[in-house]
Amino acid sequence: MRPGVVWLPLLFVVSGCTHSVHQVAMGGLDDIPAGARISRVEADTEQGVFLYITDNTDYADRAYSTLLAQCPDGELRAIQMRSSTSHGFLSFTNRVKATAMCVR
Repeated sequence: MRPGVVWLPLLFVVSGCTHSVHQVAMGGLDDIPAGARISRVEADTEQGVFLYITDNTDYADRAYSTLLAQCPDGELRAIQMRSSTSHGFLSFTNRVKATAMCVR
């Protein structure tokens, strides 16, 4: 067996990255009153993790706070939170993408 054939798969394992979507959650699907002004608001936050160590554990809370800040005089409806992870070498990044409808 040639030496390159052995090292090539190992190189892909060590330097490769993957992505996965964990869950998509929806909430606040109440009826929207007739004549209400509706606008879409969204937020993206992330958490960087190296060797399973991080000090940022409130990234999902920050996404929700960002949605609330974009709708100060209204009410959030049809909230969708998408949680995903991107894996790298000795590290990974957790991401939350949140969208909602601001009803005024």
